[in-house]
Amino acid sequence: MYERKQKLQNMILLVIDAVCLVVSYLLASCLSLWLRPDSLQITMHDIVGSLWIVFLAYFCVFVFFNMNQYLLKRDIYEEMVYVVKVNVFVAAVLAVVFYAAKHIWLLPRGVWVNTVLLNLVFMCIGHLAAKKILKAHLVSGPKQHIYLVTTSDRAEKVLRQLSMSEDYASYAISIGILDENWKGKKIQNCLVVADKETLFEFARTQIVDEVYINVPGENLKFVENCIRGFEEMGITVHLNISVLEGHDGFCKQIDMIGQYPVVSFAPRFYDYNKLVLKRLIDIAGAIVGLLFTGIVTIVLAPAIKLESPGPLFFKQKRVGRNGRYFYIYKFRSMYEDAEERKAALMEKNEMKGAMFKMKDDPRVTRVGKFIRATSLDELPQFWNILKGDMSLVGTRPPTVDEFQAYEAHHKRRLCMKPGLTGMWQVSGRSNIEDFEEVVRLDCYYLDHWSLQLDAKILLKTFVVVFKKVGSR
Repeated sequence: MYERKQKLQNMILLVIDAVCLVVSYLLASCLSLWLRPDSLQITMHDIVGSLWIVFLAYFCVFVFFNMNQYLLKRDIYEEMVYVVKVNVFVAAVLAVVFYAAKHIWLLPRGVWVNTVLLNLVFMCIGHLAAKKILKAHLVSGPKQHIYLVTTSDRAEKVLRQLSMSEDYASYAISIGILDENWKGKKIQNCLVVADKETLFEFARTQIVDEVYINVPGENLKFVENCIRGFEEMGITVHLNISVLEGHDGFCKQIDMIGQYPVVSFAPRFYDYNKLVLKRLIDIAGAIVGLLFTGIVTIVLAPAIKLESPGPLFFKQKRVGRNGRYFYIYKFRSMYEDAEERKAALMEKNEMKGAMFKMKDDPRVTRVGKFIRATSLDELPQFWNILKGDMSLVGTRPPTVDEFQAYEAHHKRRLCMKPGLTGMWQVSGRSNIEDFEEVVRLDCYYLDHWSLQLDAKILLKTFVVVFKKVGSR
């Protein structure tokens, strides 16, 4: 958790600092050309051609003098001192790199001084703006739901330590007290939601992004069972001890929660940079998909509306990442009273487990059978992808009643954003009649996720849709 936020902060400042230095050099060079056009044998082409040297200089500064991870901990005075120190280093590195590249003639004294002075001003403005935006995001951005598992004598101290963290405002903390039944009580404005008996029930049914266990060392056996229980749901677990043996098959890493060093356990830790790239691909794919959806809507809308009364789009509450609720959108393929008729059809469910599938479902319209067979009914979900509720590739989101029937290990399939397509969709779709097989395929995807696997699934999806494999 702490490490991911640090990576995001560093990435933002990396871009800001690079832009500041390049803009400063360009402005300083253009200013010299404007003020002394005859005395300098430099053209705009020469200036643009030397930008690679500026980037090289910036790389050297970044590698040897990167203290950006402390941005939110520095006050304004400390930030000014930091920026001045960096620019002293920038001045030296610029001169050395331009000289080593035998382009020192492109960095006359006036350009050199003005570049450093302008960069000092731009960096101050950029850092202060980034600090303000990041702090505002911590307060108003999406909350990270943390489930604190501790004892009655530790709860106050742990919460007090967490409150000292710079990103405390971004936490939504729920508490499970192991040695007392304090359900409903508030500790420093954080609600106690479970005791030892209901510890896992809360995590199974509510939004829990990460669990933080802080208990005395003598409770080691109970802690081991706790970790296994939460891992089974696909939830990342943080523990307030440095070493814990006997968890082969799960990833572990050192992290920080507030001032506490912890060992984090999860079935898989994902590279943050790759997740950012996955999101960018989702956005690009969603934009293209929505353009295609708009064209298809013009053709489908009259057919859907003429066959049966009701809305064009079907809106249904689904369960997404770590138990978050959202509304999924599809072209309506059933009669308007389909949800009310579902209960009467449950005895004909062909799936074993917490999922409903039925051949020749009487609730499906004739147009609905066509758009289901061709998967056209799924197209409006590009809107869910653009919003961030879903991804192009992931695990399919369950309905609320399916989710409420989940066993603990089923929830693990929700530890990543649900997808428009996924592993089980390209492995038989409706031909798979055992929900445990769906879970197995989804867990395989989660354990082996990569951008290459996403690309492979997307390509297979086109083949499956074209051949109508497992479509109903």
